[in-house]
Amino acid sequence: MSSSSLNKEKNTIKKKKNILLRILLYLTILLFILLLFSFWATFFYVPKQEEENIFDDKIYPFFHVELKDPLSEELDGMPTKTNNLDTGGKSNLSLEDRDEFAPTMDRFFNERELTKKNIDALFENMKSPKEISSFHSTFGKEVLYIYHTHSRESFLPYLEETDIPEEAYHSKANITLVGELLGRALERRGVGTTVNSTDIVQELATRGLNYNSSYNVSGEQVRAALKDNKDLEIFLDLHRDSLRSDSTTTVMNGVNYAKLLFVVGTGHEGYGKNLTFAEGLQTILDNQYPGLSKGVIQKSSKQGNGIYNQDISPNSIIVEIGGVDNTVEELHRTTEVFADVLSEYYFHEEM
Repeated sequence: MSSSSLNKEKNTIKKKKNILLRILLYLTILLFILLLFSFWATFFYVPKQEEENIFDDKIYPFFHVELKDPLSEELDGMPTKTNNLDTGGKSNLSLEDRDEFAPTMDRFFNERELTKKNIDALFENMKSPKEISSFHSTFGKEVLYIYHTHSRESFLPYLEETDIPEEAYHSKANITLVGELLGRALERRGVGTTVNSTDIVQELATRGLNYNSSYNVSGEQVRAALKDNKDLEIFLDLHRDSLRSDSTTTVMNGVNYAKLLFVVGTGHEGYGKNLTFAEGLQTILDNQYPGLSKGVIQKSSKQGNGIYNQDISPNSIIVEIGGVDNTVEELHRTTEVFADVLSEYYFHEEM
């Protein structure tokens, strides 16, 4: 092979090597760029996306339950501190952010017709499902006081042409009838009980006040009751929940019961005794009737009213019994069970 041919072949090989080296260089640069992008995505983009997803998860339940309040229609909705709380299904995650619905006064005086004319008689005729042989008694002393700050909270099964929780109010078919059920159940178990069934809404209207003053008016009545009767030791403000039946109904032994929920205001110094009382009831319920109670909610003054008249006396709590969809039968079964629990607590626990 001639010298010129040899040089030409060497040059060709050299060019091929140079091309190959350039290709390798380009591939190296491309790989470096891909690695750099991967690094950026891992440490910057992904966490940001996760943060946005977490934010969305918080916002979704806020809108999902905008008008469904564990404190019924309590005011000034703010995040809620919860303890051992279960609202059934996915609603459990929504209690942190929840609007609270405060109806205008005119809504109460545009009430729905009842599906049954004698709804109060239906409540009154409910009999205890079992024989009560109480070995305990308060011997004529009335030691327990039941009242109803949101006295017209009603139940949709007994209202004509509505399935909307925000329309569940009535002057007769309301939570005060549940209070009377509970009062009779307690009396049968030897616990002397006073039931205040005052129509707070009518009292507000008479005095030219709005719904925001409900706790002020009911608080006046609690103070008056305590002044008249120094034997009172337990104060229960009864409400019904605004959540639907999947969160306010449970099944025990094949029968439906309305769920319970306890609310303790932490906006005053003496709330600890009320919290101990609520947790004591919750413990008995967990042991004897698991699933009947959704737990205990604590609410501070930054989260609404925060006091709920619970500063007047120890052993003062809000009790929600059932919700807008519960029936008289379901409410009655729960009042009987709850009366058992209250009786056991009163006679066997240190008050």
